[in-house]
Amino acid sequence: MAPPSGESVDGGRGDDVYEVMGVPFSATEEEIRRQYHKIVRTLHPDRRKSVGSGGSSLDRFHQVQNSWRILSDPCRRMLYDLRNYGKSSVEFAGLGGSAEAEQKLIQLQKEQAARDVENMSYTLKDIMKREAAAKGIIVKQALYGDLRLKEDRLEACSLPSHPIELDDLRGPVIQVAEALQSCCEQHSIVLPGGIRTSKADLPGFYHPAPLNQMLDLHLYVLYEFRGTLHEVIVGDKDPLQIPMRKHAILPGGDPRGPFTSSNIGLLHELREARRRKESAGRHSGGGGSSSISRVTVSEREAMQASVKAHLLCRLAPHPRRGKSLGEVRKVELLLALSLGGSGIVYLALRWARENGVKEAILQFVEDSPWCQQLLPYAESAAATASSKAVEAAALIQSAYVSGSSILANSLQSWRKSLT
Repeated sequence: MAPPSGESVDGGRGDDVYEVMGVPFSATEEEIRRQYHKIVRTLHPDRRKSVGSGGSSLDRFHQVQNSWRILSDPCRRMLYDLRNYGKSSVEFAGLGGSAEAEQKLIQLQKEQAARDVENMSYTLKDIMKREAAAKGIIVKQALYGDLRLKEDRLEACSLPSHPIELDDLRGPVIQVAEALQSCCEQHSIVLPGGIRTSKADLPGFYHPAPLNQMLDLHLYVLYEFRGTLHEVIVGDKDPLQIPMRKHAILPGGDPRGPFTSSNIGLLHELREARRRKESAGRHSGGGGSSSISRVTVSEREAMQASVKAHLLCRLAPHPRRGKSLGEVRKVELLLALSLGGSGIVYLALRWARENGVKEAILQFVEDSPWCQQLLPYAESAAATASSKAVEAAALIQSAYVSGSSILANSLQSWRKSLT
């Protein structure tokens, strides 16, 4: 991907920090500073009409601040350039070989992250006090880095009943609980995502392996909200929004820990390598073609077992949909409303029959000329009611099929009482 040319003078609206600031890839620190102050002056409340109103100017302000934080720091700018363009206009003196350069970059990032956390310490105290008083978001643990499992821990930690600890991860991994807690605003944390974004650019974060741009980074968060533990894991370029109901841990359950989707592929590769090794051993021992067919059958059986487990999981009742939570299905709600409305109509007709209202209505219709004009419309309404009765019969039949026999019997008894 070609670096930006910086043709936009007042800054753009893209995801690239150079486009946001409106500077070229080779811009000096002084040029970036002058452009930053120029854009910030246009975002003053008295001049917001020039860039929009309301939330658009606020979003634009956050974009500029984030771009300035990256471009004003030489280390972050260089890592951003390497991650997106494969080269950088920033040069560091004293960087030797690859290993020495990576250690130097890690040290520079650690120092910058430590300064960020120190600068946000006072704000962090106010955030923690506010969230604790409102039972809002309290970040218990936040891990950022290579969260894949070690090879010797793949099978054991792949079981849902086995919690994943920090020692089970390949790493490198850094702790970012304080930095993530500082991002909390109005009882929520929102981290944007995008193809050019990285959580390493956030204040208090840093890339644990800066020269390994192919490393699959993830962010794991264990937090408490409204007295309930929640956990979530997202990729480095994926957006994050907390709290969310789907992050909640079921009552009585324990946190699963950082389990990434990459572990599934690694576990499959490990089992395939073991199977090939066993097959080669049997073949060298005179197993012949029978070993090959045996391996094929085992793969087929594994696929069948996976499909069967998936179907059993789909058939099992969801623990969060129990009657104890007061949740009902849509068909049950529809039948209940139909039964209630039908009961009201039945009571009204019975009252009219007992009080002789029917004869009075017929006499009124015969004596009123305008009622005679409405008779065709009444016949049409009767035809519609007849069709609705057919639909009601179909609904009763579907209720029998779906297992709602009690409500179906109630509807059937009501129809008999009318006839």
